[in-house]
Amino acid sequence: MGKEIRTRVAVAALAAATFVGFAAAPGAAAIRYRVRPGDTLTGISKAHGTTIGELARLNRLDPDGILFAGMLIRLPDSGQGSLVSYRVQPGDTLSGIAVRWGTSVLRIAQLNRIDPAGLLLAGKSLVLPRPAATATTGPADTLGIRAAVVRWADHYAVDRALALSVAWMESGYQPGLTSPDGAWGVMQVMPATWAYAEDVLVGRPIPRTTDGGIRVGMAYLHHLLRVFCGDRRLTLAAYYQGEASARVNGVLPSSRFYVDGILSHAAQLS
Repeated sequence: MGKEIRTRVAVAALAAATFVGFAAAPGAAAIRYRVRPGDTLTGISKAHGTTIGELARLNRLDPDGILFAGMLIRLPDSGQGSLVSYRVQPGDTLSGIAVRWGTSVLRIAQLNRIDPAGLLLAGKSLVLPRPAATATTGPADTLGIRAAVVRWADHYAVDRALALSVAWMESGYQPGLTSPDGAWGVMQVMPATWAYAEDVLVGRPIPRTTDGGIRVGMAYLHHLLRVFCGDRRLTLAAYYQGEASARVNGVLPSSRFYVDGILSHAAQLS
């Protein structure tokens, strides 16, 4: 969350199929992604559980250079970067699957091009990231986590449905989830955002706990809502792509899926 955009996109007249191939097991064909108008290395790396540096290394790109729509880039194809197939079981939810597989609702939805707040039918095949050895294997205490989200949302005057939906989209209420670029916990707080919350928003150290991470997320959401005068779309875009980027660019195309998914989920909770 709150990670600033590091690349510019030169929009070309090409936006074909997104995935050229994906690995179903270690050693399978490399994953390749066709860049779409509005894509950035930041958005692509977050969606596919890797880092800007790794994408730049694999594709011999300048991490601060121009990313052209239509070009093919290689995604990591080992361990955490490989994909497997999963058939949805009766009673499954995206958040529950995300918890079991050590990933996030957003990443599953993006990989499968599905609405994160939509109906998940039993029998549907999903593409999932192969879980890392340290992935969470047991269910999270979602009731306790939801209660903590609501408590801190009330403390910072953030709408409960909005707060719960951000937490659901970011981690599926999974407290132990850590992204490759260091975003951690239920609210997927970046280290720089945690430091900003301690130094500016709260004014004192915040414990590195699940509850502390939720507090940081709510304090930051409250800050963004004030900055953008209550505009939820810009607030959510800033949470995903960075405050400075949202100020200058508004909601980037690569952020629309994230923003729309949260607003749709929040509407269902309201």
